[in-house]
Amino acid sequence: MKLIFKYLTCVLLSVILLESCEDNRTENMANDKIYLINSGLQQANIYNFGTYDYDLSIYKSGYGTDEASLEFITDPSLLKTYNETQGTNYQLLPANCYSVVSNAVNISAKQVSDKYKITFNTTEIQKIQASGNQYLLPLRVKALNGIELKDSKADVLLVPNVIEPYVLFTNSGLTPSPLSISVNDPDEFEVSTKIQTNYKNNWDLKFTIEVDPQALADYSEAQNTSYAQLPANAFLLHPEAFSLATGESSKAISIRLIKKNLINAQGVNMFGEYILPLRIKTVSKYGVDPINGVQLFHISYLPDLLSRTGWEVIGWNSCISEESWYNWLNRTPDKLLDGDVSTFWGSKWDAPKALPYYFIIDMKTVKKVYRVGFTKPNDEWRGNMKKGYFEISNDQTTWTKLTDWELENNDPRTHIFDVAASKGRYLRMVITEAFYYADSSVGAASGAQMDMAEINVWGLDEK
Repeated sequence: MKLIFKYLTCVLLSVILLESCEDNRTENMANDKIYLINSGLQQANIYNFGTYDYDLSIYKSGYGTDEASLEFITDPSLLKTYNETQGTNYQLLPANCYSVVSNAVNISAKQVSDKYKITFNTTEIQKIQASGNQYLLPLRVKALNGIELKDSKADVLLVPNVIEPYVLFTNSGLTPSPLSISVNDPDEFEVSTKIQTNYKNNWDLKFTIEVDPQALADYSEAQNTSYAQLPANAFLLHPEAFSLATGESSKAISIRLIKKNLINAQGVNMFGEYILPLRIKTVSKYGVDPINGVQLFHISYLPDLLSRTGWEVIGWNSCISEESWYNWLNRTPDKLLDGDVSTFWGSKWDAPKALPYYFIIDMKTVKKVYRVGFTKPNDEWRGNMKKGYFEISNDQTTWTKLTDWELENNDPRTHIFDVAASKGRYLRMVITEAFYYADSSVGAASGAQMDMAEINVWGLDEK
């Protein structure tokens, strides 16, 4: 008897547990509904291929238990209502401007979306758009099997926007940041730029690229810039690779930079900001973007500005502080290395010494020098140095001339001179002539009043 009682108790508990585990996962879920994510007035971007297949997506949400049987209907009343409420004057897109294989769309219970395919005739659309009128295709979704439609998302007014299919540079115009190359880079190396189509490419395309000096000239005039064109022997294009395969809508194309040809016969690096002006000239199918088919490939070839921390001016032969009443001005040679153009050196003032004037700078370790320069104080009348030279040495006994320099006038504040790569620890700047002398009839022997704010050096620390 006890066994029977235990058995009946177990059966009863099992029934209670099964009832408590009843599936209620769908209790708060909505019935399946159909809607267009992009409804109302919409721009339909279509490419000018003659005919273009455009997909209009329709979605189903909810339980995922209902099948959707739908039909798309061209509904001119949508156009009329839109024009009246918005004050527009859209025209109904003529029937010869589009076609559909079938107006019917079926979405199975487990599917969440499908597409309604419209084939637009871009040739005919361009003809009617030439009149200046605007056209649209008004479509309404109709449920054939009673599935619920979201009324606010059940119609769309498609305005065809015909886009020319082009090949173009991904970064057209002046590249957003320059390619920086240095003296330590190899003599030759590969870099790349990128071309693309503005459409999904389903063809094998061949294209050509040319160097276009006029594109650089036009940019320079419009932007008031003065970039130099990269010399022809400093790069090499690879035309055998100028193609896009079917399904390939973008591609990196290689350019060989020949850095060694940016050094002249005298061994001087031709530092500067260069432009390689490239134009996509032809493409085997469709066209080249008339604006974005040009790229100004920016290449910056500059030496590093050396830090002058710890450097010293260990030799000089003229200073305004030699006249004690000017000591308070503190215009001493060490100001040439302080990085502040508001402080500066001044020559002996009231009784100038005869030229030349010089400065010897101890750079503390051996440097490989590619460029030297100096900056005058901000006051336009200060400076007055006209001509001189720079030298370099390892022992202050044997000096090697880096470069002569001569200025056209006193106006520019900063002057930079590229030199043949030279090694040394000590730099000497010599000023041999001035624009104005203490006594113009005597000249350099009468000395001159001068000011200079900074001396800079570009190069590398030698290990």
